[in-house]
Amino acid sequence: MNSKNDLVQFFLEAHPTEAARVLERQRGSAVLRLFEELKPETVASVVERMNDHAAADLMDRLETGPATGIMASLPFRAMAILLRRMQSKEAVLVGLPDEVVSGFRLVDRFPDRSVGACMDPRALTATDDMKSGDVLGDARRYPDRARDVLFVVDRDGVLKGHSPMRRILGAPADASVRDIMEPVRHMFSPYVTLRDAVDAPGWRYSSELPVADGEGVLLGTIGFVDIQRHGSRDSEYDHASEKALGELFRLGFAAFAGGLHLEADGDPERKGGQAEGNEDKGNEDEGNEDEGNAKRGIRP
Repeated sequence: MNSKNDLVQFFLEAHPTEAARVLERQRGSAVLRLFEELKPETVASVVERMNDHAAADLMDRLETGPATGIMASLPFRAMAILLRRMQSKEAVLVGLPDEVVSGFRLVDRFPDRSVGACMDPRALTATDDMKSGDVLGDARRYPDRARDVLFVVDRDGVLKGHSPMRRILGAPADASVRDIMEPVRHMFSPYVTLRDAVDAPGWRYSSELPVADGEGVLLGTIGFVDIQRHGSRDSEYDHASEKALGELFRLGFAAFAGGLHLEADGDPERKGGQAEGNEDKGNEDEGNEDEGNAKRGIRP
């Protein structure tokens, strides 16, 4: 990676949300080349914040290798939402781990903008015959799957209860999960829309709620933050923030990337030589001021 891309990468890492707002409108070949050269983790942090359809369009036009690397760096929920919109999803799925693919196949069964489509089927769970120490061991092995809330199932996968992870942490290692868990107060059908889910009474008791089928089998979990994020990804955003920070991003990005001209609304393109013209005009004005002072007898 060259020094220009190092600076662009630093800029994207510092301002991923503002970068997403600008780049989702600038989807030319220069953006694709840049995405192919930057670290997948950096690009993923920007893509995650983009409008779903704009992000999917970019991923479709990338080569399969870079697109797969970026998708693999996304949180599962964000990755699944984008894959659903991608025409090249099958080619990308070939390069992803089997467990990720099976999780996606599950959420892909449910309607767009539903709880089932946005849930995480890979969240850490425990069976009711496990010990607290076993759960913590699993959490250390799979930190990306651990949530604030642990859901407990029986050997058939039927939801039995839940427990805040902090309670698991504070329990003796040989304590039974069955003795620590509490009854589940609210669960979602995977077909509930995000719009309806945001008002569910269960959020009064937990930041993460279970998603189960008609027989009570746990399918996955979904968090309140995830519903808010995915439910508003296509909604309007703060245009004042975009104008201010997007302009900052435009200036920095255009300076470092080269060949990618991102312009704020209503801002004319600045041509080389204008600065010289303005400087000459300033010198001319200064000369006129000196001449006027001389005529009035004012000495510098």
